Amino acid sequence: MSKIITHKEAFLNLRNQIDFYLRCQFKWSRTISDKHPTPPEDHRLHQTVKEFLALFDWQVILDRIKPQAQLVIADIGARNFALAPILDRHFRTLGQAPEIHGIEIDAYRRLVNFYTRADYGYYYAKTIPSGVFHPVDFLTWRRPLHIGFLLNPFVTREALLAWGLPLCALQPEKIFRHLFELLKPQNGMAVLSNVDDDEIDISHEIAKRVGFRLGEIKRWEPVKPDNDQPRYGTILYTT
Repeated sequence: MSKIITHKEAFLNLRNQIDFYLRCQFKWSRTISDKHPTPPEDHRLHQTVKEFLALFDWQVILDRIKPQAQLVIADIGARNFALAPILDRHFRTLGQAPEIHGIEIDAYRRLVNFYTRADYGYYYAKTIPSGVFHPVDFLTWRRPLHIGFLLNPFVTREALLAWGLPLCALQPEKIFRHLFELLKPQNGMAVLSNVDDDEIDISHEIAKRVGFRLGEIKRWEPVKPDNDQPRYGTILYTT
């Protein structure tokens, strides 16, 4: 990856720095009613992630982890934690009663309906028996995990800037290494997804460098894609 920052990237970075700072300073929120309808974009995401989860043999994965206590799962870069009910339902069908955490560094981004990601994060956390939303930087997280979901992590400047974050938040190797350290004592594993060949190559290179071993790698095209590209999923083992 080139270390030279273009004029366009410098401009976007400055804009994102200011916007991100303001979001972090002004954290006013609104409680979302239990009767609030699920946004259409979250419905689409639910369908896509159901297809993604179906790619892997989860019973084999769980037999490998052999959790001695409650299964602890983190959705890292959870955005509004819309995946909470999908992940909870998925693992309960496998005989687990998971504790699921949503972790999001840019939790106070305001959506078009004027709710924030955090507003939805707390709302979705309440829809499952054991869910917690955390508006924090994952690098500050210290709780050991059995499974960590890294769904489309930022590994390039272009993607990070396009999503409104400043370049100081681009720390993929630190994130992968931190996740590895949280998973390894539990013989845990990570679930990675990427949207194109470049990102999956970068992600795999970083994952192997910090100690992960590549497991199953799947390629699929969502039934209702939101772009024309196929997606990729990878299981990352710590042993």
